[in-house]
This record gives sequence, structure tokens and C-alpha cells, in this order.
Amino acid sequence: PPELRVLNSCSPSQLEGLCCCLQLSVCPESRLVRFCSWLLALTPDLSYTSAAVLAEQLFLQRVLSLAQPPSRHLMAAISSFCSKYSQPFCRVLVATILRDPGEG
Repeated sequence: PPELRVLNSCSPSQLEGLCCCLQLSVCPESRLVRFCSWLLALTPDLSYTSAAVLAEQLFLQRVLSLAQPPSRHLMAAISSFCSKYSQPFCRVLVATILRDPGEG
């Protein structure tokens, strides 16, 4: 959707606030899949910093709170996001999990 272009004009702190306002960190995983598929079509691509903010907002708490294997929706969303923004995703999630391996 054209409305997503606003993500390119937000500063990292504005993007974090927007994610909080939209409650993206707690949205249903089926909607998360759709949102991440829309990100694939976003041009220009998000900056590294913006993608890292989104990775944190969309996935970090979900992954850290896993008590069982992730759902297919969560895996689809992560795969979609990582197909375009793997480095920011790894910096946010993988680095956090490696520091605190007992969580998620």
C-alpha cells in the first residue's frame, strides 16, 4: 500500500513510536505475514536502521517469549522480512539471543 511509504520518511524514533501506536508488536501473526509481504514491495528499501527498528518491534518479544516452536505464520513473516532485510534482523534478534541464550 502507498501508505507504507511513510516508513521511509520517519526517523528511527518516529518509526518506533509509529509501531507502538499501531501495536505491531502484538498484532496477530497472520497480519504480521501480510505486513511483511507489503514491506517486500516497498521502494525505496528501508534504511538499515529503520529495518532494525522494525525487526525489533515486529519480532523480538515474540521470539524471546517462545515456549514452543514458532507458528507457521511467525516463520513466514520472519522469512519474508529476512528475504529483504536479513542483516538488520540478525543484528537485532540473533545478537540478542546469542547474548541471552536462555530466552526464546
